[in-house]
Amino acid sequence: MKYNYSLKAFLAICSIALATATVSAQCATFVKKKCMPKISPFTQNGQMNTSTLSSGQKTSLNLTFYAGQDYRILVCAQEQLGDVTFKILDMQGKVVFDSPQNDYPDFWDFKVKNTQQFIVEVQVPESESTSSVLPSGCVSIVVGFKKG
Repeated sequence: MKYNYSLKAFLAICSIALATATVSAQCATFVKKKCMPKISPFTQNGQMNTSTLSSGQKTSLNLTFYAGQDYRILVCAQEQLGDVTFKILDMQGKVVFDSPQNDYPDFWDFKVKNTQQFIVEVQVPESESTSSVLPSGCVSIVVGFKKG
C-alpha cells in the first residue's frame, strides 16, 4: 500500500515538474522569437528575466546600470495579456519613466551618468473577459546596452 501511494506521489511531482519545464521552454521560445529582435541595436546583457503572469498581476525587478553606458529596457509580453505597462523607479521610489505617460512604448532608452539601481515594475491589466479562467502568459524584461 505504501508503495502505491509513493508511486502516485512521485508521478504527481513529475507531472508538475514537466508542466513547469514546458511553460519555461515556451517562454524562452517566445522571448527569443518576439523580444530579442526588438533589443537591437543594443546588445542584450545575457540575463533572461521572464515570468508567467495572469490578468491583474504585477511584478518588479531590481537592476543595476553602470556609468557611461546607454541602455534599453524592453518589456515584452504575450498578446493575450493585453496592454502591459511598466514604470522605472529609482531606489527612493521616484518614477523615472512611466510607459502610459509616454504613449505606451514597450521600451525605454536612456544613458546613465552614474552607476545606479532602478526598479522595473510591470503591470498586466485586468481582464475584461467574463470567463472564470484568467488569461496568462509570458512577460519578459530584457536589458540591452551599448558603450557610450
